[in-house]
Amino acid sequence: MLRLLIVDNEEIIVNHLFEVFRGMEHLGLDVYKAYSGEEAIEWLHRTRMDIVLTDIDMPNINGLQLMDEIFKQWPQCKIIFLTGHSEFSYIYKAIQHPDVSYILKLEDIDKVIQVVEETVLKIRKEIKTGDLIREAKEKIHMALELFQEGYLLSLLKGSSIVKASKDQFDQLSLPLNVEAPVILVVGKLDDITIEDNNYLQNVQQIYSVRQIIKRYLTTNLKCVIILDDHFRFTILIQPKEMASSTASNNYEHTLHYIKGMLESIQQSCQDKLEHSISFTVGSKPTTWTEISQQYTALHSLLNYRIGTENTILLVDNEVDQAEESEAKVNSPYDEEFEAEQTLLSLATPNMFTFLEQYLESGQKEKYFEELEQILQPLSAIHDKNNLVAQQAYCSLSMYLLSYMNRWGLRDKVIAKIGEIRLVNTINFYSWGDAAAYIKKLSLSVFELQKLEQKRRADNVISFIQNFIVNHLGEDLSLVRLSEQVYLNPSYLSRIFKQETKKNLTEFIDAARIQKAKELLVNENIKIHEIARQVGYESATSFTRFFRSSTGCSPQEYRDSHVMRVK
Repeated sequence: MLRLLIVDNEEIIVNHLFEVFRGMEHLGLDVYKAYSGEEAIEWLHRTRMDIVLTDIDMPNINGLQLMDEIFKQWPQCKIIFLTGHSEFSYIYKAIQHPDVSYILKLEDIDKVIQVVEETVLKIRKEIKTGDLIREAKEKIHMALELFQEGYLLSLLKGSSIVKASKDQFDQLSLPLNVEAPVILVVGKLDDITIEDNNYLQNVQQIYSVRQIIKRYLTTNLKCVIILDDHFRFTILIQPKEMASSTASNNYEHTLHYIKGMLESIQQSCQDKLEHSISFTVGSKPTTWTEISQQYTALHSLLNYRIGTENTILLVDNEVDQAEESEAKVNSPYDEEFEAEQTLLSLATPNMFTFLEQYLESGQKEKYFEELEQILQPLSAIHDKNNLVAQQAYCSLSMYLLSYMNRWGLRDKVIAKIGEIRLVNTINFYSWGDAAAYIKKLSLSVFELQKLEQKRRADNVISFIQNFIVNHLGEDLSLVRLSEQVYLNPSYLSRIFKQETKKNLTEFIDAARIQKAKELLVNENIKIHEIARQVGYESATSFTRFFRSSTGCSPQEYRDSHVMRVK
């Protein structure tokens, strides 16, 4: 809803325009009024204004001074000046601004309405035509690498809301082919951590290493180098030439080349910066849909050490094959081993972070979609003492317990499904039983979350309705009402409509009519006094409002009631 502020030191003009525009529902305006430049500035400090209709000739703070304050607070605001012929040359410079227009005071009310309507349409057209999007596109080039890193990190972390697509790659100017697989390399400086006191110095060293990597790899390869939250390097690589007939050989040759270059990078970092750097490399190219699994595996592999050597250069399959052979010897169930490996690759901190975000934001479908990916392999594990299953189950339990504790849901969950059996796995016959319980508990938490949100909304709506009824003669603007419940005005307006199926203005008008009818029954209260008690500055405005709502004037309503009593 757009906000219109009417400013003039003549109350009769302000009140008249206020009533006119408040009654024009098709414009969808939230209307405010101020009787001086000082009062207008108070409104500007309290809330955003989209249109200001103001007199130019006012004492103390005139229209031009007010304009400066408006553009300082809300630079996108449109200003409409009310001016006389003698003042036109005075504001000539101001109206050269694209967001400033004027109306001569000699014009009738229809002209004022026309200009305000045109301004409303202009604002909405600017929004629809995507001026903000175009502005964002212009600025995207100023921080392109940051956008590239954010997008690729979301892919690497397995975000379900970000997909690899040609359109996205083109928009972000990524030098990689979304239709071809990619070789992944993950690396870290062995003797630098982000917890070190010399933060700036460490960052400088990290970016120096990045430049070394770039110098060695970008000459003959297509690659992008990004840094994650822990200042680990992730390098996405493709051959520059990818003829389909030699694709596999091309990648195999590229992998050998990468290993040689990484050794050179390690040596260069040691010689020039006196830092050791470790790398893990994917043994085969991965598709963009499976890249997050390999990214997680390579991250874990960085902690793998053979002997006491600090710096490492490991290819994932060289370690995986040895460990897989050992694991299969000790495992009587091939199917269970496969489920364990799947669970190990999925049950990562990134996955649990996404689950927590979906739970917090109430995105039920996405939560259960991600949860099912973990619960399926968990259910396939038969050994109750399996450490991978215990790790995954405990991680899920901790996120759920943390959420329930933060929002005080413990007693409500117990009342709904009985004792909370999260902590001890001995309560479950199998991992399938535990998975079913996690699902049941999650469903209950979402149901309680929805009920809690509804309860909060009901409390807010009830408070606002009572406040309106008890303060009908006062300022009942959307801004003032939102301040009572510490909510954004637009959000309060939406939630009120969502919960009551009525606009706030409709409720306020209905409350004023009801109160006016109650007061009109008492013949000792004058109509102009009733007008003030229900929020109208003048009896004329109140009479016009009452007639449009009831079909009769306040006096006619009073007379008809007296006749019925007699």
